[in-house]
Amino acid sequence: MGSLASVYLSSHTPRYCTLEAAVEGKLASEVFRPVRDGLVAQGKEVGRARLDVMVVNSCHLITTFPTVVDGTPRHRGVLTAQEAPEIIHGVAYDYPGDYELAAAIIARGKAAGLQCVLANDVHYPLDYGTVMPMVCYLDRAQALPMVPVSVCLAADLKESFEWGRHIARAARESDKRVGFVASGSVSHKLVRGPDKGPKPVDEELDHRLAKMLAAGEYGRAWEWLPEFAEAAEPEMGGRHLAMMLGAILETSQRFEATVHAYGPSSGSGNYVISLLAREGRA
Repeated sequence: MGSLASVYLSSHTPRYCTLEAAVEGKLASEVFRPVRDGLVAQGKEVGRARLDVMVVNSCHLITTFPTVVDGTPRHRGVLTAQEAPEIIHGVAYDYPGDYELAAAIIARGKAAGLQCVLANDVHYPLDYGTVMPMVCYLDRAQALPMVPVSVCLAADLKESFEWGRHIARAARESDKRVGFVASGSVSHKLVRGPDKGPKPVDEELDHRLAKMLAAGEYGRAWEWLPEFAEAAEPEMGGRHLAMMLGAILETSQRFEATVHAYGPSSGSGNYVISLLAREGRA
């Protein structure tokens, strides 16, 4: 029997996720140092989790009507980020995929009546929110099989939550230790000025959510998420957070939380949090 072994709330903003920042520690401002260092620490947590595959839900892998789960056996390409080509350009990636797990997730979604598509196409493009956290921090060796999952505009928080449950169930029914990455910001009221952070009221909302995750109050976080989404305007309406919470709550497990860092990027708030399942404990 497999398991959802670990969950990661991670950042993909170009201020943190470049090879220069990750490998050489070169940053445009020292205000970005805590999150960059937190991402380095999160990568070490991934290594300790002994995962067989990573499911990545990125706020920049956007679909309109169906949720797309990418089961392509090999994700290979060269990435230039559409919205930041001057920062992220010419980044080669070459990750194994996991068609079996992707197909299992899709089968569960279809059985539940959800609109979804299984991708199996070497030309299916990956976004920087999927690629850059993995390449820079979470699996720099590019050895861990990866299953990208889209954020769907037509899906509300409840449907996104359901997808998280299907991911956790598919993980449990596999023979693999599965990790899950929610790649996106918390509060996301963007402004020009890369080193600018959220307003204090939005920072407080971000901290409140992080405290719930750290305390293992997953049900409370899910109940509060619609209010948080309306007030803090998280990236993609908080769909990545809903999927993450759905996956966590479906396991009925407790997770050991490590809150690595929090920091700004163009008005957004960015948390780096790792959650490692306590094996055999509910």
